[in-house]
Amino acid sequence: MFVIPSDENTTYAMKPMNCPNAINVFRSRQRSYRELPIRYSQTDVIHRKEKSGELNGLFRVQQFHQDDAHIFVEESGIEAEISDIMDIAKTIYGTFGLTYTAELSTRPDDYMGDLELWNKAEESLKAILTHKFGADGFEINEGDGAFYGPKIDLGMRDCLGRQWQMGTIQLDFQLPLNFDLKYVAEDGSMKRPVMIHRAIFGSMERFIGIITEHFKGQFPFWLAPVEVGVVPIRTDHNAYARRVVAALEDAGIRTDADYTDQNMKNKIRHHKEQRAPYVLVIGDSEAQNGTVSVNVRGSQESVRGVPLESFVRRAAEMKKKHELELEVEFG
Repeated sequence: MFVIPSDENTTYAMKPMNCPNAINVFRSRQRSYRELPIRYSQTDVIHRKEKSGELNGLFRVQQFHQDDAHIFVEESGIEAEISDIMDIAKTIYGTFGLTYTAELSTRPDDYMGDLELWNKAEESLKAILTHKFGADGFEINEGDGAFYGPKIDLGMRDCLGRQWQMGTIQLDFQLPLNFDLKYVAEDGSMKRPVMIHRAIFGSMERFIGIITEHFKGQFPFWLAPVEVGVVPIRTDHNAYARRVVAALEDAGIRTDADYTDQNMKNKIRHHKEQRAPYVLVIGDSEAQNGTVSVNVRGSQESVRGVPLESFVRRAAEMKKKHELELEVEFG
């Protein structure tokens, strides 16, 4: 932690985690079993005092954003809730075409809480991972759990083969105890919830580094900062080029157009250096016929005479479906 002494009686620290925020919201009023599970999501800045020699680009930083969620459940709801979280992780990572591994970290020597509850929680997590990955499809890291509960870590390898922890799912029995969190159970008694700490992306900065390396900067169409570059050959083609840009932007497509009188090849080169998935070249024929010439990233040839409406429609479909591969046909 970054600790900052103020005076002899006061010490401040840069926020290292978001957990207390969710806890204070939970205990702001009396809770009932009918409300559980309660899920609080917070993507916010946190700080870790990493040593300077451990800092590594976006992969390890001292200030980062984490997609935290803190979930309060009954003991009987742990398995179903974590199973749902694993499904969310599979969907999100699969959208980016990323593969990942799971690791279960079990009770450490300095654990806190009831041993029977620990054993029950570990068995629940093992059952979930076995169902999702098979009996031999995940690693068990004995004794590496947090002191407050066992956890599942989701790891990825970048294109250089380096392993990074991304998502994490942690069971926590201690913070509900330490903050005296309670809810009214079905029988009218007061019971203590179990807290689940969940992050899918983990460090947003690290995830951006992972996918940048994974795609080598050539992001899928729907993810590219500029999805379509527009190149009018001469300035007298600018009027039609603006119509093209307007049609694309109306469909939610991110565009960048060069209306200057620079050489056409220089304009195209600029968009290719920026790794735009598509570059549309517009000349006399395109302006007269309401078409575009499409240059697909990685291709030396253009697809000529593509109706503007067809390109816009296909581009919108690709974006909506989060397709990872570029398509050449625009019929």
